[in-house]
Amino acid sequence: MPRSSYRRCHRNGGMADRITANDLGNGKFLINFSSEEDLSSVLRRIPFHFNFCMFVFVRWELIIHDDYPWIIPFKVQVIGLPLHLWTDKNLRNIGARLGNVHVETLDVAEGRMLVDVDSRRPLKFLRKVESKDGDEVTIEIKYEMLFKHCSTCGMLTHEKDHCPSVSDMRSRLQPHTERPGIFTRMQLPQE
Repeated sequence: MPRSSYRRCHRNGGMADRITANDLGNGKFLINFSSEEDLSSVLRRIPFHFNFCMFVFVRWELIIHDDYPWIIPFKVQVIGLPLHLWTDKNLRNIGARLGNVHVETLDVAEGRMLVDVDSRRPLKFLRKVESKDGDEVTIEIKYEMLFKHCSTCGMLTHEKDHCPSVSDMRSRLQPHTERPGIFTRMQLPQE
């Protein structure tokens, strides 16, 4: 994203004159903030979107680990969980199956939590939950501020129109057609 586009998207936040952006290539940018307060303000507004496209903001680290910057914090809401299962422990267990739960952002009353999601794996929108009594219930996971993703496979890397699993399925369903004339070249001439 060019510097001007980035500045436009932050104009409302009042930071346009306090940041600089450098294009590192490969879809990565180095954004320099003039203060720690500005950086913290942006990092709290996760996930970050501009023009319905998601951006992953991470603090610069000198040593890069395997999940950098693949982990995206998402606010999620659990829908359909029966009231007798609506406990702190159960919500943490559900969140742990989605990713790492941020302890300070668990809201039991609303069924909301902040979860670290690995963007290299498909999002989970439905989960089966079993109570101690053996009752099984299907719950819905609603990701807040989720715009562009594949509704077929759940990946964040593409949209449904470009889903590799759909194109693989299409190629298997299309009839195999023979190339015309392939057998006529292999026949011996008749005398």
